[in-house]
Amino acid sequence: MLMLENHKMTLVGHIKSVETNSILGSCIPCKKGNDLYIITCGHVLYNDDWSGLRHELIDLKVEVDSHIYKLVNILGTIENAKDTDLSIVQISKIDDETNLSFFELNLLEVKDNNYLANSKICVYPELDDRAQAIGDIKFAGNETDFQYSVEVDKSKFHNINLGAAGASQYKGVSGSGLFYEYNGELFLQGIVNKIPNISVNSEIDLVNVKAIKTIWENAIIKNSVDKSYPHLHHNSPFNSDTSRETLTRELLNQVSDKRYKVLVCAPSDTSSSSTAKNIFTQLIAKLNEEKINYSVGGGKEQLMTIGSYPHIEEREFIGSKECSTLVIIADDHSTFSQLSLLSSSIFNDHSNNIEVYIFYEGSVINSQSFIKNGPFKFAEERVRARAYEFSKFDDSVVSAVIAGIQSHHICLGKIA
Repeated sequence: MLMLENHKMTLVGHIKSVETNSILGSCIPCKKGNDLYIITCGHVLYNDDWSGLRHELIDLKVEVDSHIYKLVNILGTIENAKDTDLSIVQISKIDDETNLSFFELNLLEVKDNNYLANSKICVYPELDDRAQAIGDIKFAGNETDFQYSVEVDKSKFHNINLGAAGASQYKGVSGSGLFYEYNGELFLQGIVNKIPNISVNSEIDLVNVKAIKTIWENAIIKNSVDKSYPHLHHNSPFNSDTSRETLTRELLNQVSDKRYKVLVCAPSDTSSSSTAKNIFTQLIAKLNEEKINYSVGGGKEQLMTIGSYPHIEEREFIGSKECSTLVIIADDHSTFSQLSLLSSSIFNDHSNNIEVYIFYEGSVINSQSFIKNGPFKFAEERVRARAYEFSKFDDSVVSAVIAGIQSHHICLGKIA
């Protein structure tokens, strides 16, 4: 849980009295758009009988990792806070220092032990001198409309300095958050409401994140997460899209062999559809953006130093050992004939290091069985081409092809 461990000081804040600097409770700093907020328990801000605020906002401050913020405005009503024991307050920086990197939190509702095994409560007790991320959490139930309970083992939830446990050692943690980390994202699962007055070996009550919707009506509450890479451990750095992109770029710089080129077989300027031309334009733009070397076939440029016939040049280029990838945009007989010639060349020359991508017009192969069961099927089965139908094309398809080309260049660099 690298994000939780590395950012725990900014995942829990203290609401303090301006006059005495005493801690009234904890909070979860976050952002929504360009605005900064804290999420906390209603009883931290309001009187026990819910008659009003314990202190005027001007008399309070929020401290997050030694940075001070002022409380600007409480969202929602006192009735909201009373019903849910949740409050959201907009905050702003007091001085001109750069704001800390607050997270725009995702919300994940807890209903059982799913995800809790990899979750942690981030607290910063008044009697301790550092934030803690406490795990080994189990769902205990005891659900009401806006509350549930979890079990936390005594050996995990204790005062690091004093070796003691219980509410007496954890003064001021109400309003702290329970977090789940996955795929480079943080999910808020609950807000600490109270802990036992004895040792913490039983249940801790939390405010359910669905209470947030009573204030932020457009808040999205998830009950599951998208496991983009389910075969990887949740703590793996490869399980973060950001980490994977960073690693890919570093490998491209350090390992990738720059001699390799992509052969793009372009659609016809006159007879091809607007969709085919659009795919070609987007693909070329992305190749340029990513600084991937490429040549354009279809007679648009000379591929070999000693030129021959355009279609033979393409075949010779495929066998030149400089070509890493073939991309064909096929929507008529000529481009499917091109696919037939080049894919058979790759197969017959045993050019196993060449990857093939096909963008194709589905109506052509669906209406002409010769093309469907001939060059198209051969390319898919014999040279393992990856095919993308025009009707299903969007920006993500080009991005997927570019990512595949980059990964292939890294592998070719390692082989070389």
